[in-house]
Amino acid sequence: MREARRVMGGVSLRSFGLACALAYAVPLAAQDTVSAAFTTGRMLTILPADSGVQPGSSPLLPPEHWAVRAAARAKALGLADRYLPAQGAVPRHAVSAALAAAAARARETRPDLLPLAEGWGRRFAEEFSEYERAPASFQLQGARLAVGADDHTGRLEPAFGVASRYRDPVALENRGRLYGEAAGGVLVGGVASAFAEVRANGGGDFDARRWQVGVGVGAVELSVGEQPVAYGTLHGGGLLFSGAQPLPRVEVQTLRPVRLPSFLRALGPVSFHTFLSRMDEEARHPGDPWMWGARVAFEPHPRFTAALARGSIFGGDSIESETNFENVAKMLVGVLSDEFENQIVAMDFRWRLPTEETLPATLYLEWGADDGAGAWWESPGIVAGAYVPAIPGLPEVSVGAEGAFFRAACCGHGSWFTNESQIGGWVRGGQPLAHPLGGEGYEAALYTRMELLDARLRVDARGFVRHRGDEGLAEAVGAANLFAPQRAGGSFGGVLDAAWRVTPSADVRVRLFGDRGDGWTERRVEAAVAFFPF
Repeated sequence: MREARRVMGGVSLRSFGLACALAYAVPLAAQDTVSAAFTTGRMLTILPADSGVQPGSSPLLPPEHWAVRAAARAKALGLADRYLPAQGAVPRHAVSAALAAAAARARETRPDLLPLAEGWGRRFAEEFSEYERAPASFQLQGARLAVGADDHTGRLEPAFGVASRYRDPVALENRGRLYGEAAGGVLVGGVASAFAEVRANGGGDFDARRWQVGVGVGAVELSVGEQPVAYGTLHGGGLLFSGAQPLPRVEVQTLRPVRLPSFLRALGPVSFHTFLSRMDEEARHPGDPWMWGARVAFEPHPRFTAALARGSIFGGDSIESETNFENVAKMLVGVLSDEFENQIVAMDFRWRLPTEETLPATLYLEWGADDGAGAWWESPGIVAGAYVPAIPGLPEVSVGAEGAFFRAACCGHGSWFTNESQIGGWVRGGQPLAHPLGGEGYEAALYTRMELLDARLRVDARGFVRHRGDEGLAEAVGAANLFAPQRAGGSFGGVLDAAWRVTPSADVRVRLFGDRGDGWTERRVEAAVAFFPF
């Protein structure tokens, strides 16, 4: 089935080069030309942080954390030019620096945005008070205690396998529970850090939801732990990793951007992330196959960012090929095999329009392929959107529109997020690791973010309509969509996430989710109170 797409290089890499060139040239043609005064022959340069950054390792903030979203919004407003995280789960140091830079820039050039930017800084310092203290050789970091309730009905575990090993999605029991959480970390010697978040669920079971031990030297950190990984578009979910489920992983990433030597300096600031994980769910992923991912992002102009990302599931007991040097080397250079791995490759681009004085806006695009040369055009996955980070006259409010499209399998290519050999697919913990649509189909969404009352009241809302692959195609080729046939066809729904900082050391938060289709409904309600003791 894959004879026409045995090598991910060739056509696909040439297409990537052409796409990068066009995506770079078109938007910048109308702007000032990037300065070409780059010195050649110099060694790699670590770029300084905007301000307020601490050296060494740093715990990660998950993609959905309000401060990560605020830092991305500051970037879209032109207030934090040096903010270029390697992935969606961002080191606290980098977020702190971006928010400090936003306040400083707004004070100098955008007084209309100053109350918002200063509100971000105050809320961040309340939650992570270590950034108000002088650095020390041993420092406690951002403790958090929380109690809450979570009720989730209509859950569905995604489909499993393809062809003769295919299994329809499975309905899961409704879940309603009380829980308590505790989180905290330490920074040692300005170099090493440790962080853990533990949840106690009703019934007495404990779960280390996220944890990390890391060592940072210069601009690079090595860490081990269980944390989310998120690449590409982060508003509604990316093509590879959306950050919805933490992964046990070893990770190397840049803590802040670097400049490459010689002529590569023309790429501008560069950030890099790579990780190796184990799919440790025997029932779904026989033999615990490996998962690998990598992303490199570069910014040749302050208004334009481009990135290339790859991910692969390989090895395990559902295949006959050995996990040896030869097979891994072939995978890393893009050679495909029915008997070893399942790969996804994607590009993402972001262009901040030169329209700040009238309407600040950012356009973004992610385009990818699940295996193989030719899939770029014949069976692509695409996420595109437009984002207004501040409405004129009402800077506390941002709005955006986004569309996602996954074409049905054709032309010898397999379905998105599934594979003949890696039968567990891109799923962990009963959730897709990538876009929540789950494969073939489309989604159209509108979203808004409001940060009111000195950023003490935060509201995120997203409404969407979806259409997943039809039942006939799911039966013909296996899981054309991870949620078909039960959820084939149209649905509509939304997400509401609201939090109120009632005191400097306490948050009240409510999250609502709903998705309704023909004969089915999924709902989730969660409420929690969080305290920041130090």
